[in-house]
Amino acid sequence: MSLSARQLPAQDRTAVTERAELLSLRDARTAALRLDPAVRSAKEAVVVAAARERQSAAFPNPSLAYGREQTSRVGQSNAQDIAQIEWPLDVAGQRSARIVAARLRVEVAEARLAGSTQAIDAELVRVYIEAMSAEHRIHLADAALRTAREAQRVGNERVRAGDVAAYVDRRLRLEVGRYAARRAEAAMQARAAREQLALLTGVSADRIAVPTVAPGDTASTAFTSLLATMLNNLALPSSTLAETSDSLVGRALAARADVIGAGREVQAALADARLAARERVPMPALSAGYKGERVQSGASSGVSLYGFVAGFSLPLPLFDRRVGAVAAADATARQTGAEADLVRRRVTREVTEAFTALRGAQAEYALLQPFAGAESRLALRAVQAAYAEGEITLAEWLEAVRAWQETELTLLTLTTNIAQRRVALARAAGVPLFSTLESIR
Repeated sequence: MSLSARQLPAQDRTAVTERAELLSLRDARTAALRLDPAVRSAKEAVVVAAARERQSAAFPNPSLAYGREQTSRVGQSNAQDIAQIEWPLDVAGQRSARIVAARLRVEVAEARLAGSTQAIDAELVRVYIEAMSAEHRIHLADAALRTAREAQRVGNERVRAGDVAAYVDRRLRLEVGRYAARRAEAAMQARAAREQLALLTGVSADRIAVPTVAPGDTASTAFTSLLATMLNNLALPSSTLAETSDSLVGRALAARADVIGAGREVQAALADARLAARERVPMPALSAGYKGERVQSGASSGVSLYGFVAGFSLPLPLFDRRVGAVAAADATARQTGAEADLVRRRVTREVTEAFTALRGAQAEYALLQPFAGAESRLALRAVQAAYAEGEITLAEWLEAVRAWQETELTLLTLTTNIAQRRVALARAAGVPLFSTLESIR
C-alpha cells in the first residue's frame, strides 16, 4: 500500500506537502529509537557497565620500591641499595566476587535498555494507530459533509419548486455548517496526531503520511481491516489473546524486561554484599628484590656485598574493619529485594488491568458492530434516496444522518481502543512488539 499527499482530502493538502510519503511503522520505529533520549541513555549505561566489568577483572598492580641506606662513622662507611617488587595476594576471592557483581550489573543495564525499547515501541504504536484513526475520522467527516451538501442541493430544488418552505434551506445551511465544523475539527485532530508522531520520530509533521483507507471508502469495516493487517504483523498472536489473565501474568513475570532487571538487581546487590564481606579480610602482600651493600673502612678499597631480599606484609584492621560497609551492603540487598517485589506486583496489576480493558472493549464492539459498517452505509443511502424523493421529512433525514455518523464514529473509536489496548496488553505481558513486524506497503 502506498500513499501520497494527492490521496489525502483536498483541504489537507496545504498542511501535508506533495513531498509527504508513507511512514511505515518499521521506519518510524527506527527513527524513534535513534531519537529517544531514554533509549540512548540506556545504551550508554550498557557501555558503562561493560567497561566496569572489564575493569573488575584486572589484577591488582604490583608495587616497585627502591630505598638507599647509608651510615658512617670515623674512618668507616656503609651503604645499602634495596630494590623490590611487592605483589598483593587475593586470598579472600575479592576479584572473583567483583567480577560476578560487575557482570550482573551489565545484565541489569541490558534489561533496562530492553525496557526502554519496549516502552518507546508501545508508545510509538499507540500514536501511530491514533494517527491512522484520525485520518479515517476525516473520511467520515467528509462523507457526512457530502451528504449534507447533497441534501442542501435537493432542498434548494424543492424550495424553488415550492414543495417546501424556505425554512428548509436555512436549516440545511446550518447543518452543512455543523458538518463543515466537524470536518475542520477532524483535520485538526489528524494534524495533532501527526505532530505527536513527529515528536517521536523527528520527521516533520508536514511530511508524514500514514496508511489509511481509500478517500471514498468510509465504511468502518475498511478501517478495521486495515488496522487488523498491521496488528497481525505485531508479535502478539491471537493465541496469546485467548490466554487467561493468570497465564499472561505468568508470561509477564518471566519475560518483562523490568522484572528481569529487578531480579538481576537483587542478584547484583547480593554479590556486592558478598564482596563487602570479603573485603573485610586483609590483603597480604609478598615482596622480593635485590640488595646491594658496600662497606668501606679507612683507606681500604672496601667490600661489596649482594643478595636477595624477600618479605611478607599484612595490613592490621585496627581502625577500619569495614563493619559499616558490610551492613550497608546487606541492607541494600534487602531493599533491592523489596523493590523487586514491588515491580512484580505492579506488573501483575498492569497485566490484569490491560486484559480486563481489552475484553471490555471487545465486548462493547461486538454489541455495536452489527449496526455499523456496510449495512449502515446502505441504510444511509436509502435515507438519502427517500429524502430526495420527498418520502421523509427533513427532521427524519437529520436524525438518520446523525445516527449514522455517531454509530460510525463510535465504532471507529472502539476499533482504535481495541487496537491500542491490544498493544497495551502486549507491552504488559512482555511481548516484544517488533520481533516479527513487517513494513506496511
